[in-house]
Amino acid sequence: MTLGEKLKVLRNQEGMTQEALAEKLNVSRSAIAKWENGNGIPEISNLQLICKVFDVRLDDILADENENHTAEDKNEPSTMKKAQIGYIGWYCSIELVGWNDGAYDVLFLGEDEDFVFYQKTEKQRNIYGMLGKKYIRSIEKEKQCDTVKDVPNIDRNYFCNKNVFVEIAHKNGLLKGFFDFKNDDYLDVFISHFDDSKVWLSFGRELDICNVTKIEEL
Repeated sequence: MTLGEKLKVLRNQEGMTQEALAEKLNVSRSAIAKWENGNGIPEISNLQLICKVFDVRLDDILADENENHTAEDKNEPSTMKKAQIGYIGWYCSIELVGWNDGAYDVLFLGEDEDFVFYQKTEKQRNIYGMLGKKYIRSIEKEKQCDTVKDVPNIDRNYFCNKNVFVEIAHKNGLLKGFFDFKNDDYLDVFISHFDDSKVWLSFGRELDICNVTKIEEL
């Protein structure tokens, strides 16, 4: 049963309309309909509210949503557009295609249309990052976070007005990994803002979102 199907069952069991649930979650009725039809997923903050409204555990509502997505061709982007909501609150290793750097033993925080968001800890400091979904080859669960309710809600706007490093997808080619190095220009940059297709950096520089494999704060 999908997340949307479970949401619809829970709502019907309580005799609650989509409008009534939308009011409790402070979202539009169309958002509820979208979730139930499988055309979108709630953000982590809304998932937590859903669990509170229906008195269920987050684990229960996310069960059976935990597919491990693997691209058929290890050297090609997986175009992973399907929701990865089942990984929220788990420590995971996320592998990217080719020579692109993934993220290992990181806490999966959430996702949007283009990126998944994670938290890692270095020297007792939490560091946040994001990976391009189209370059994800696989996600492997390692262990569940003991304090799922305390998982922060991070999205791409968190990285605006921050110093980060950005990794650009390696091009495919015979000598990939030897001569196709990352562009050092993006190892310490300042993100101004995002739009639908671009990452805007300081001094008017821009990057195509479709070419970004990783953004991580410094």
